[in-house]
Amino acid sequence: MGAAVLSRTSLLLAVLVLAAAPVAAAQQAPSCERCHGSLEFLRQSAGGLQLAESLVVTRAHLARDEHAAVPCASCHPRADRFPHTPGAPRQVTCLPCHIAQDTLWRSSVHGPHPGQEPNATCQSCHGSHRPPVAGFLHSAEGRAAMRLACERCHTDAVQTSTVGVHADTVACVACHGMHDIRPVRDATTHGIDIAVSRNCSRCHPTQADTYWKDIHGRTAAGQAAGTRSMQPDTAATCISCHGEHGILRHNDPNWRLAVAYQCAACHPRYGSSYRDSYHGQATRVGSQAAAECHDCHTAHNVLPESEATSAVSVANRTTTCRRCHTEANDNFVGYRPHANPRDRAENPLLFWVWAAMNTVLFGTMVVWGTHAGIWFFRNWQERRTKLAEFAAVHGHRAPMDSALRGGPPYVWRFNTIFRVIHAMIIATFFLLVITGLPLRFSCAVWAPPLMSLLGGAEQAGTIHRYTGMAMFGYFLVYVGYVVVRLLRAKDKLALVYGTDSILFRVQDVKDAIAMMRYFFGKGPHPRFGHYSYMEKFDYFAEMWGVFAIGFTGLMLWFPEWFAVIFPGILFNIAIIIHSYEAMIATAFIFTIHFFNVHLRPEKFPLDAVMFTGRMSLAYLEEEHPLVAERIEHHVRTAPVSLKARIDEPAPPPPRWMNIVGAVTGMFLLALGLVLIGLILWGSLC
Repeated sequence: MGAAVLSRTSLLLAVLVLAAAPVAAAQQAPSCERCHGSLEFLRQSAGGLQLAESLVVTRAHLARDEHAAVPCASCHPRADRFPHTPGAPRQVTCLPCHIAQDTLWRSSVHGPHPGQEPNATCQSCHGSHRPPVAGFLHSAEGRAAMRLACERCHTDAVQTSTVGVHADTVACVACHGMHDIRPVRDATTHGIDIAVSRNCSRCHPTQADTYWKDIHGRTAAGQAAGTRSMQPDTAATCISCHGEHGILRHNDPNWRLAVAYQCAACHPRYGSSYRDSYHGQATRVGSQAAAECHDCHTAHNVLPESEATSAVSVANRTTTCRRCHTEANDNFVGYRPHANPRDRAENPLLFWVWAAMNTVLFGTMVVWGTHAGIWFFRNWQERRTKLAEFAAVHGHRAPMDSALRGGPPYVWRFNTIFRVIHAMIIATFFLLVITGLPLRFSCAVWAPPLMSLLGGAEQAGTIHRYTGMAMFGYFLVYVGYVVVRLLRAKDKLALVYGTDSILFRVQDVKDAIAMMRYFFGKGPHPRFGHYSYMEKFDYFAEMWGVFAIGFTGLMLWFPEWFAVIFPGILFNIAIIIHSYEAMIATAFIFTIHFFNVHLRPEKFPLDAVMFTGRMSLAYLEEEHPLVAERIEHHVRTAPVSLKARIDEPAPPPPRWMNIVGAVTGMFLLALGLVLIGLILWGSLC
């Protein structure tokens, strides 16, 4: 064993002597290769330490390299003696041959700064041996190699840039420079990242030609040169709008919304009004057709409204609007896309319309919500008493449908046309709400998925509009029915203003006062005729809603046609009325109306009279006692009418009708409560 150790030691000494003997002014590769030609030898000489493979450098490694003829000591000047001073071989310099690049590197973000080590040395980017030539970086393989080199220090930035328009096509140095890399927001340009924009200009000359002339480019250049004020904000450069890494294509769906947010970051006032507009709401839920900032203001030729060549100047607005609205006229462009109705000083007319609609919304919900809340507590004890009495008399629990409680005889409450129209109201109302809510509350997290489920913003808009036309259809059918009924009536005055009239009468005021007294135990329950004051309010609210929502909806559907007649400001008013009237209808139906027909203790869980068309005489005596007294004898003695004639005796509803009415009623109740939940959720954003 001792002989073996002696033999190995002798061999090592011999090699070291040979390596140190020809110490010349500059070492050549063959002499260095004696040690650095074998990783096994190096590790053995270092006592078995795990050394990096980069320490192995042979003539084969350098055969086709630009540095093949360069002496090792030219790059490793402190390793020209053996044995090497610890750490000396790592002190590499490229200065003797690359003076210009070294000078640029020393003033860059990578270079050495007083009291600090360099952030990146030459070999950090170019590698240790066989560094690629400059032309290599222009190839796909070269760009990939550069990306890997940059990723060692800039992991997040490089990984982000692997997606987007520049992925695998543009090297890092194309945007950031090679050896003279400056901070993106360089102090020498007052923090304006104008150097990157100039690099962008080399590949995008068409966009650059207009950008440097528009308000953003002019301001950026002036602020970078110190000739323009930095107030109130710094100008937008390329990366301000497009981002730094992972830049998306202009037709990418995610880009459309992202660029609008970028504009809003610098222009919060206009960004807020844009988000509240139809264009902004539709874009937020995925529309690819709704206008964005650059559709009106252009992308790279943004100019103030006061400049004659601006796309939004008074002289050019009509032309700009006609890019999407081909028949736009001077009235059309009078619409104010960024008007804030909450700003009384700037938009007094819109403010008062907005204030009036809010007053109606909150007033309606407060008055009728209070009415419902007091009624609930008043009915709770009565319901328990009535249900106990029913079970004692009949020997079984009361049916789910409150309209059938009390058993026969039954009375026709609604005829077929009323029930068909009510079914159409339900179908159209729910469709209008479901297709309109994602737009109204586009800021809510549930809005884009719901809009996607509906087939996208354009598809949902189509459903919404044609459902509105169906609403007009049943409204006209009902108007025709009322006219025919009025023409055929023998006593037209009684039909219009009699005890069974749907019109408001003085008696309704008295009934409302009596109801308040009943709520607080100061009097009996008022005795209603064919329609209570609550049902009349529902009826006329529906009539007004069809007109208000329908007419403003037509204005917003066909703005170019209506602009022939109306000034543009009326479209701003139409948007406010359409949105708030829809909210009033939705909130009222899904809370107050649902309480009256489903959730009121004496009706819970539902009143299916509108589905079956009939109710028991006993239930009629509770709800409409004046009618029950007038027709009771007739109902008990006359034969049952198989045809649905109001106030005539009716057969009991078939079982299938009870089941369908119950299932449908409960489903619609649940769906309505879910939609109310979404509205409350959306109101928080």
